[in-house]
Amino acid sequence: MEITISNGECSAKIISKGAELKSLRVGGKELMWRADPAFWGKTSPLLFPMIGTLKDGKTLIGGKEYRITKHGFARDLELTPEVITPTSVMFSLEQSDYTKEMFPFDFRFTVRYTIKADGLTVTYRVKNNSAEVMPFCIGAHPAFACDGEFTDYRLEFAKLETAECPLYDLSCGLHRENDRRKLLDNETVLPLTHEMFYDDVCYFDKLRSRSVMLLNKDNSGVRVDFPDFTSLGVWQAKDAPFLCIEPWCGSADFDDCTGVFAEKRGIELLKPDEEKAFTYSISAVGKQK
Repeated sequence: MEITISNGECSAKIISKGAELKSLRVGGKELMWRADPAFWGKTSPLLFPMIGTLKDGKTLIGGKEYRITKHGFARDLELTPEVITPTSVMFSLEQSDYTKEMFPFDFRFTVRYTIKADGLTVTYRVKNNSAEVMPFCIGAHPAFACDGEFTDYRLEFAKLETAECPLYDLSCGLHRENDRRKLLDNETVLPLTHEMFYDDVCYFDKLRSRSVMLLNKDNSGVRVDFPDFTSLGVWQAKDAPFLCIEPWCGSADFDDCTGVFAEKRGIELLKPDEEKAFTYSISAVGKQK
């Protein structure tokens, strides 16, 4: 099922499978990646209750071993549209026998998209309906189109950053805590090259900023604000004409992790009956044509 919401010259299309944002147009310009499977066949999957991969493909929850699919199961399931208005739509997901094989909790997860004059606000809500504390990761994965030469693009962070990002080991799918590369040194601007992503994600696990812009040489692009998230992944498929800007709470496992899900880096913990919201927004910057 595909749902379109709009507000003036801004419109968005969302499908019910994974509640995935497939299009965001502002002033006639498409901001999102077109999901060409030659590079990567997705546009903006949501990540719940897992981000990335697990050490040895498994984790311990309540002393029992579980195997959660990469980036969690929510992106692969049909979510139920519950509230639809001309400018907003909300989808929901609850536990099932299938999800409990990977994640033994009762939960309610919702995602609401609200269109604004220059972009989109996205709000995730997670409620723990279990009798015990529920650990989980939550994250977004929006991919933005990059037209022309990729080296004409840059990231601009809201605050001065000194960022030493852990390298990602493609052979085992783990971040290496003590093997890092410095991408920013008391700077706000990060020039972009394809080669930066040949070893997968640039993971900013100690970021001060909660806003970043992806801009071209004409100073046009997008701004992503992520006040409720604790870290940021930046990624693209090899030599692809897009860039993902990914607000996260949690990440793939590090090489020094304990293997206990509740002890993962950046993990969120909800008490029984507790609920928490996580909001990010996408805004157009500069002239859209």
